Amino acid sequence: MKKQLSNLTLGLAMLTSLAGFSQAGLKYPCYTDEATEQHLREDPEARKNYDAARVKLREDMQKSANVSGKTAATVYSVPIVFHVLHNGGPENISDAVIISALDWVNKDYARQNFDANTVAAPYSSLYINSDIKFILAKKDPSGNCTPGIVRHVDQPKMNWNQGLAQQTAYWSYTWDPTKYLNVYIVASIVPQGTVAGGGTIVGYTYIPGTWPTGNAHDAIVFAGGFLSTDARSLSHEIGHWLSLLHIWGSSNAPAVACGDDGIGDTPVTKGALFTCPSSLAGNPCAGTGGFDNVENIMNYCNCPKNFTTGQTNAMRTTLASGPSGRPNISSAINLVATDINGTGICAPIAEFLSTSGSYTVCSGASLTMKDFSYNGTVTAWSWTGTNGANISSPSLSITAVAFPSVGVSVITLSVTNAQGSSTKSRTVTVLDGTQGIPGNVYYESFEAVGTPSNWVVVNPNGPVQWDQAPFAGSNGSSSFYIEGLIDPANQIDYLQMPVIDVFDNFGAPEDTNFTFKLAYARYNATNNDKFEVQASINCGGTWQTILAFNAAQMAAFSGGINSNAYIPVASDWHKVNIANYPQWSNYQAYKSVTVRFMFQEGSAGNGNRIYLDEINIYPNLAVGVNELSKSIHFSLYPNPTNAESVIKFNLNDASNVKVNVTDVLGKDVLPAMDNNYSSGEQTISINKNGALGKGIYFINLSLNGAKMCKKLIIQ
Repeated sequence: MKKQLSNLTLGLAMLTSLAGFSQAGLKYPCYTDEATEQHLREDPEARKNYDAARVKLREDMQKSANVSGKTAATVYSVPIVFHVLHNGGPENISDAVIISALDWVNKDYARQNFDANTVAAPYSSLYINSDIKFILAKKDPSGNCTPGIVRHVDQPKMNWNQGLAQQTAYWSYTWDPTKYLNVYIVASIVPQGTVAGGGTIVGYTYIPGTWPTGNAHDAIVFAGGFLSTDARSLSHEIGHWLSLLHIWGSSNAPAVACGDDGIGDTPVTKGALFTCPSSLAGNPCAGTGGFDNVENIMNYCNCPKNFTTGQTNAMRTTLASGPSGRPNISSAINLVATDINGTGICAPIAEFLSTSGSYTVCSGASLTMKDFSYNGTVTAWSWTGTNGANISSPSLSITAVAFPSVGVSVITLSVTNAQGSSTKSRTVTVLDGTQGIPGNVYYESFEAVGTPSNWVVVNPNGPVQWDQAPFAGSNGSSSFYIEGLIDPANQIDYLQMPVIDVFDNFGAPEDTNFTFKLAYARYNATNNDKFEVQASINCGGTWQTILAFNAAQMAAFSGGINSNAYIPVASDWHKVNIANYPQWSNYQAYKSVTVRFMFQEGSAGNGNRIYLDEINIYPNLAVGVNELSKSIHFSLYPNPTNAESVIKFNLNDASNVKVNVTDVLGKDVLPAMDNNYSSGEQTISINKNGALGKGIYFINLSLNGAKMCKKLIIQ
């Protein structure tokens, strides 16, 4: 064994090569070393302070070292708070998952986990109860009731960018680190630079002393998807938060070279990477003797199970040592202030989101609002809205809201339980969704001077924009174009069409042609211009790409490579049918659809020209269709969906309608419906209570005996 703490590092000598586990391509277990070193490299003063803090911490550990047992009988209780960053998706993991993971962590630190008695000798006897407990805080920094799990709607930060996270503002949710162990639960962690091989980061923190005491960066960041399957990685990150290094030392390159973590009863080792070699095979590091502690929680093995007594003493000393910034966290005064023995039964904090992610909508359309309140169990909901907003289910946790009037609507949710209530309001912008293209035939060839009626040129970031080209056209003398020769690098420009009523005028995608012609020349072989057709169902609140062409594709079907000012000849014009692209079917059921053409100049700038002409919408008379389905505007939306879907159809006369839902084997999966309907527009809800699991189903509609069918995908 090494001399206890004899080589405790004073700095982090990082290895830049990560080839060891980039080859695995599955899981990048920890980013603590990189994050710590990044800050110390960028701030020389911080490195001096870090080194001084580590020296003092080493001295404190040496004074209290006792390899035969814990340094003292003190039980350290650590108030912990989980900050869940989400946008209403699966990243908003449940309280139950967090509580279960924390229970696992506490069992690791108490030597009570299911595999504690299977640790290989001689480390089985060195694995002891640390008497360190992590307990959910029951009061927040303002003294308010909390369950210790706080939820923040924050779509940008939920995909945590470790490079940007060096900025203090990124840690805006951190509670005082001298009073709480803060754990950020995020959807993913994006490293500074690139993780080779497509690896995934599980978690990271900073070694004590990296930042000044009380700094907001003093927290753990953890990818929440791993909490239910890999809670032991949270035990690993807490080990770092309590000053432990990886067992091979201060690097993130296991299984590469023999290294030392500075703890006396963990031998010099290379560490293990996604394997579990037998400790009985001995230690491959020359001159160390004994057996390798393969199963250590600070290793990257597939079988982590234990801490050693030396590691336990180091963590306990960290909680008592001033330079670590940890002594106050377990003090009696702080445990009272954070109320770790409280019930955590609190009033709810109201929160809700639009399920589409948009708060812009066309007049006459609707959004679905869903409750995401936290802090306490909600027993009653109350939704209200202004500007004529129509709430369909004002007392449920989820409701559709219709917006008939252009302007601004304020939607408010009030939530209540026996402990109290709170409210949350969100503003919805309602834009004019009036159809700008009459009928089911439309043609625009840009021959008239200026921008066509109801078209919009959007130029968000530069001097060049879509403009009329009176010198080039596929049919006639004019078109619209981007003057790429003077277009700055990466500039994006949009040419937006009038609103289209797809539901009433155009039927199924296979019944309609929606075409345009494109001409383009690539300035050189490395130019990376991009063109897309995008669509929106909420008057521009959110957009989906229907089709996309890169520079090489456009050059291949149009004007090739040309460094001169490009003017297309007849053979350069390439015809595209938007209706042939699968994404267009997503818009079949909507009355207000906006389509726009996007061009992005390449990263070098000053490319060549792109031209757009002959936008044409007309029925496909050459293809046979189900005339009945078309005539009643039989549609199903949203589809795909993860919840309720709606059948919509229009009857000219009163009729008998039957609906049944089957799986792919033809088995009925929902009760059949058989009703008489009056004339006019009708809707039928499918899967309103979420009874259907993920999969493919068929919605069968029978109208006076005539049968129609649509496929429904539950995600």
